[in-house]
Amino acid sequence: MINSPYSKNFEGKARKMGIELEFSGMNLKDISESIQKLYGGEITYHGKYVSDIHTEQFSDYGPFAVELDASLLKDGKMAAYLNQLVKGRQKLADKIEDIIANSAMDFVPMEIVSPPILITDLPELDKLRGALYEQAAEGTKSSVFNAFGLHLNPEVPSLEASEIRDFLRAFIIMYDWLEQRHDVDTTRQITPYIDPFPSSYAKCIMQKDYNPDIETLIDDYLKHNPTRNRPLDMLPLFTFIDEERVLKVVDDGLTSSRPTFHYRLPNCDISNPEWSLAEEWNHWVVVERIASSKSKLDRLRTSYLDYLENPGQRFISVISSQIQKWFK
Repeated sequence: MINSPYSKNFEGKARKMGIELEFSGMNLKDISESIQKLYGGEITYHGKYVSDIHTEQFSDYGPFAVELDASLLKDGKMAAYLNQLVKGRQKLADKIEDIIANSAMDFVPMEIVSPPILITDLPELDKLRGALYEQAAEGTKSSVFNAFGLHLNPEVPSLEASEIRDFLRAFIIMYDWLEQRHDVDTTRQITPYIDPFPSSYAKCIMQKDYNPDIETLIDDYLKHNPTRNRPLDMLPLFTFIDEERVLKVVDDGLTSSRPTFHYRLPNCDISNPEWSLAEEWNHWVVVERIASSKSKLDRLRTSYLDYLENPGQRFISVISSQIQKWFK
């Protein structure tokens, strides 16, 4: 596992990171008990589709959450509708709901949301990945219909506009490289969930004289990206910084406020025994390295602007020799 050049968060404390795993092939009970077996603690079920596991090992950081990633079911709206439809015959409503839920599990993923743990403890979460693999969890490449992802939520090292801008610049510059390294599944590429940043936004933030204050940085982002569906979703961070400003543009009830990047590009290749969370983190760290190296970033920024004016081959081909020297 590669260390980031940023070891502290914006408060000067050791950085933490949460992860989100989307997969299928296992039910709520088996997933919850797998987490409990590894890390100890107690399981609390909230209906048929949601559980919390307050573990012993990570008790200081909060619970793991497991849920069926379908709001209509987990919010109870389907159950209420069916109960009304069958005029209060609860057993019949439950039976119909179970049939719908079992069908939904064929194409709607289960999701594990970890608490924010120390980034240095990420290998502990790889033990969970291994346990789920042993129980035949199905990941992105198990089916052409599995548009499942791994989301990394590392705490930001700074709330300064210039630092956040540099992370965005580094990410956009390295997007082709990351997509290639992650081997992003075709099914996920054709869904809207990880649409790349538009070139209009790249041109905006790559300008040499683009030195916005935080309000302008957020406004420009929202102007070009009024959506959660970006491979690096900045809405959680910008909501944490200025919730009112964000909600004026995007108020879908789905964005949670937190001082983290929300990195959504990697597949959840959990059915591959060679896959690991640490490997996906290592790819993200390249973005952090470039963001921290202002001279490298500025050279790449200039090259990227030239590329935007004269697009031809993918940008990764333009800078491949530099990347090979810097990040083998």
